[in-house]
Amino acid sequence: MNSKYKILASNTVIFAVGNILVKLISFFLMPLYTSILTTEQYGVAELLNNTIEIVLPLATLCIVEALYRFSIDENTNHSELFMNSLFVIVIGDIVVAIGSVVCYYCIGYTYALYFLLLFITTTFYKVTCQFARGLGHVKRYALYGVTNSLILVASNVVLLGIFKGGVAAYLLSFSISYGISGILALVFSREYKFIQKDQLNFRSLKEMLSYSLPSIPNMLSWWVNSLSDRYIVLLFWGSGITGLYTAASKLPAMINLVTSIFQQAWQYSTATEIDSEDNSSFFSNIFRGYAYFCALACGGLLILNKIICKILLQSDFYSAWKFVPLLLLAATFGCIATYFGTFYNAVKNNKMLMVSTIVGAIINFGLNFFLIPQYGGMGAAIATAFSYFVIMVIRMVDVCRFINIKIDFTRFWIQFLTLFIAVLFSCRKSNISLLIPIFMFVIILISDMWLLKKITVVLKRLINR
Repeated sequence: MNSKYKILASNTVIFAVGNILVKLISFFLMPLYTSILTTEQYGVAELLNNTIEIVLPLATLCIVEALYRFSIDENTNHSELFMNSLFVIVIGDIVVAIGSVVCYYCIGYTYALYFLLLFITTTFYKVTCQFARGLGHVKRYALYGVTNSLILVASNVVLLGIFKGGVAAYLLSFSISYGISGILALVFSREYKFIQKDQLNFRSLKEMLSYSLPSIPNMLSWWVNSLSDRYIVLLFWGSGITGLYTAASKLPAMINLVTSIFQQAWQYSTATEIDSEDNSSFFSNIFRGYAYFCALACGGLLILNKIICKILLQSDFYSAWKFVPLLLLAATFGCIATYFGTFYNAVKNNKMLMVSTIVGAIINFGLNFFLIPQYGGMGAAIATAFSYFVIMVIRMVDVCRFINIKIDFTRFWIQFLTLFIAVLFSCRKSNISLLIPIFMFVIILISDMWLLKKITVVLKRLINR
């Protein structure tokens, strides 16, 4: 096997070991959440947690993105990069602290201080863990993620399960897990050695910010696509429906597991292989396999949707199953869009990345206000799926202009049109709603016989070993 494929495969396996456990642990916390919290409480808790995603890029200027990307490069001053990042992070924490204190004392918002603690620990965890990843501590990075999830479980069981702490316990559990995991990264990756006051360099900070600043509107727009619908659902339908819709988003998170595992390894591979002479074949082959697997994963989860919801969601939350199929489709489009998004990071030009996400966000926001008042959570799911589809198409077309990626569009669109049909029937209550997705899954499975044979050969070799 070519070395570039081996590196990608090795890193993917390492991230898989960590991320699968992380995602599964978080996923299987759902029975605890849905049994202890009401739909209203869960809706509020998740909205506060998700609000971090809005505030984070604004307060930190997305400096963590630059920290990781610049740390990969050879002959770089890691102390300088780390100190520059810490400088921006601390200023961001101070700004959020002022805002949170004002909300607590002037407005009397009970959860403001819990939000502040969660924000500080989140930024600390992100800067230390991404720096560890940039330093090449791939195995340790995966371990920090696993540790984070295990601590999260323990904290939830104690604070939420035993002491019945409600929304406050939910937020505090995340803060504890992020804080401890961030400290572990700082210590075991010996990042404390890079904390040197004289290494703060505003010239290199300017360079880092020139890379990271375009990521701010991109991340905010991505938030609009991913999370803003929950606020609009809350506005028109209340926290109960918001809780159901939020619960429904947990199953599509399993599709995002594909992205989170693969993309972390893929981001490194694109950065190192972007200037290689034979990158076209490498990028094309990886996309073919990646798109195929994403479609299969979505199709499989469509079949298992109601079963999984029955197992993981308590009775008050079970009706959330009807939102899942469209959200699964949206997540799949998002995975493909993210694949192409890594190329913008590799060439250190995030402008089109930003433009594509903004276009999707505008479409999503407009459709949300048009569809949610009448169709509730289903309208939100439709808006999300369509906006991610637009982002995927824009990035696919644009990236193929400067990267020679050979795509069999006939096969690709057959796979995703088949998936779309499966989604339409999966939203229905009739018996055929299960039979059709199964049939569609088989079509997707046999749509790429060459790749299927390749996968079969590899699996046989692994079994024989």
